[in-house]
Amino acid sequence: MISIVTATLDAAAGLAHTLKSVAQQRGASFEWIVVDGGSTDGTAELLRRHENLVAHWVSEPDSGIYDAWNKACALARGEWLLFIGAGDEFVAPDTLADFSAHLESAHPAHDLVYGRLRYISQTGRVDLEEVGAPWADLDGRWELCRPALPPHPAIFHHRSLFSGKRAFDTRYRIAGDAQFLLKHALRKPPLFVPLTVLRTPIGGISFNLRGALATAREISSINLELGLKPPLWHRARETGLLWAKLAAGWMPPAIGGRLADLYLRLIGRPKRWSVR
Repeated sequence: MISIVTATLDAAAGLAHTLKSVAQQRGASFEWIVVDGGSTDGTAELLRRHENLVAHWVSEPDSGIYDAWNKACALARGEWLLFIGAGDEFVAPDTLADFSAHLESAHPAHDLVYGRLRYISQTGRVDLEEVGAPWADLDGRWELCRPALPPHPAIFHHRSLFSGKRAFDTRYRIAGDAQFLLKHALRKPPLFVPLTVLRTPIGGISFNLRGALATAREISSINLELGLKPPLWHRARETGLLWAKLAAGWMPPAIGGRLADLYLRLIGRPKRWSVR
């Protein structure tokens, strides 16, 4: 069984897309656990109307996404756990079934199994960019001042990683998933499966240009905790990019988004911030 975990807060509009996508999954054994932080936008009512689809759900105040995930992990019965957001949707009705064939023989050689992730625009849900590369291409690389990691929403985690009561460190508000993955991915290499798992809209503080400084501070704390030291050249480059993100974030969104996308195009990547 696969346990799908979703943490929400006032995200009923996006959650409707996820509900439809989960309901369409066929050919795989799975459960869906939703932990809501006490939304006031109708999320609880939406979940109540679809209780036949949700194995467990709760709506109560929490201290953030990682607190919500810890609550869900305590309820999960699956052999593998997948953490998806409100608004995420599987790329096809047989996505979980296709991945299950690879998960059956992955453990104990691998505790993490991942595929590709397709980013989409937040409003029009237009396909933007697909990410996710073999571990051999990621291992040894640095990005965002930390070792490169697979895209977290496309990672299946073996339940053995959640033997403790609080798997995710709630001291972190933005990069707790990166801290968790770095502890485990650098110990035992993940397995890459060349299949796309999700379409996920860009959004949240980790995608917010104004939130770049808070993210950088958490990454710095994680590096110190885990004894990771980014190369000097990488730190210098990321510092320059950080100031550029902050500058773009404080501009009017239309202007800042276009400037950020101009940089992406210059380095050969598709635009992201200005697409509706």
